[in-house]
Parts: sequence; structure tokens; C-alpha cells
Amino acid sequence: MKNIIPLFLSIIGFVSLQAQDTFSIVAVDTVTGEIGSAGASCIGAPQIPQGCYILSDVLPGIGAIHTQAYYTAGNQSYAHSLMELEVSPEQMIDSLVEHDSGNNPTIRQYGIVDFYTGSPRTAGYSGVNCDDYKNHIVGP
Repeated sequence: MKNIIPLFLSIIGFVSLQAQDTFSIVAVDTVTGEIGSAGASCIGAPQIPQGCYILSDVLPGIGAIHTQAYYTAGNQSYAHSLMELEVSPEQMIDSLVEHDSGNNPTIRQYGIVDFYTGSPRTAGYSGVNCDDYKNHIVGP
């Protein structure tokens, strides 16, 4: 058995794997009202030769929006304008799905948090045709 492990590890060293996953977190500190955001997307798409793009749109003191999974700038811009109008995160999701810039919301993902009411409001959306594995989890 000891001889198999070094062989396995040396074979793994020759296998080239390409990351093609995303994650994102948007959050609000309920004590300070600070809003934070982190995300990454590792994809190999011709339209994004560097392999990554900015997922987050943070509006300090107001909220944050993450737009990913077949990102379009039009959807991100539209979400930003909705947040400036104080539309709730859940209503934003509904509107983004209804008015998707590519007419295909089933391939999109969104994570939204705001603090307009003094309490955090959250919403998430994962289209049914996003690449597997897909999910979103929202807090209170």
C-alpha cells in the first residue's frame, strides 16, 4: 500500500484541472450597519480572457448585490438602479428575473442584502439552468 500512494500523487501532478466555479457572500453587520462583500469566479470564457470579473456592487451604507452565472453588465446596472430606488431585495430578484437583459433568467444567480429599514433584508436566486452545483442560502 505504501508504494501505491507515491504513484498516485505523482500521477495527480500531471493532471491539469481547470477551475470553473464561483462563490459569493454579501452580508451586513447589524450593529454597525457596515456592508461587506466577497466573491470570485473562475471561468474560461472567451469574453473574459483574464478568467475573472467583479461580482459585487456595494453601495456603502445601503446594500450589496452579487450578479453571477452568465454575468451581463446590463443586469448588474439594473440591479444597482433598483437598489438606489430602495426596492426590497425580494422585489429586485422578481424584477431581475422578469426583465433579464438576455431574456434567459434561468442561467443567472443573484445574492442581495440591504439595510434600508434598519434591519437586514436578503434575497437570493439561482436559475434552474445554472451549471451544477448551484445554490444560495439567505440569512434572517
